[in-house]
Amino acid sequence: MVNVRIHQFQGGSAVVDASAMEQFQTQWATYQKAVDANWLSHAAVGDLLGTALKERFQQPFSLVDIACGDASLMKRVLPTTSVSHYHGIDLAEPALELAAKNLAAMPFTVDLDHRDFVEAMNNRPEPADVSWCSLSIHHLPTEDKLRLLKAVRGATRSFLMIYEPTRHNGEDRNAYLDRFARINRALWTTLTVDEWEQIDHHVRTADLPETRAVWLELGREAGFSRARQLFVDPTDFYRLYRYDD
Repeated sequence: MVNVRIHQFQGGSAVVDASAMEQFQTQWATYQKAVDANWLSHAAVGDLLGTALKERFQQPFSLVDIACGDASLMKRVLPTTSVSHYHGIDLAEPALELAAKNLAAMPFTVDLDHRDFVEAMNNRPEPADVSWCSLSIHHLPTEDKLRLLKAVRGATRSFLMIYEPTRHNGEDRNAYLDRFARINRALWTTLTVDEWEQIDHHVRTADLPETRAVWLELGREAGFSRARQLFVDPTDFYRLYRYDD
């Protein structure tokens, strides 16, 4: 029997402010447009995650999804695996409501937490077999990235995979931002002017990408024994990393 439970953050109410909900829905629709067009290479990344899970686990396993969003990637990937328990964590309660709908028919237990990522990972009753995070850790300063990865390391038995934007070697943040706008504005042709401005504003105010070398070193410093890059998207903005116990 499917068991979908949403645990509230700090005892919060299920009532979401109407203006906040409207803002979330507008921004989420723009992001979903990019996902549906596969501009962020989610199809390839989902295939790589699914392959890794099937190669590593023939028996039931547990997975924690940090910053899970609407869990649409997991809806596609996990049914082909032997997963028995899925734990999604996100600070956006509307995203968790969408995740609950997406995973309602899945043949495994689902827990959804409206909660801070580090707190959730530090206070797990037992480690998960696998941890996953996509396009979220880069919002944190470097020291907070390490703090989160240390928490994930302590709550993960087998491996962690993350998919994150990555600066070129020797490229500072401003150069990365200029490259992002120059290349992607020309590629993401079906976005309206307002939609592109939403994305550009988000990237310029929230994105703190690291270089490949730093992403790998953060994993090793967090306590993982092996860190490697598995995939580079065709535009060379996003990369998939794997950290093993």
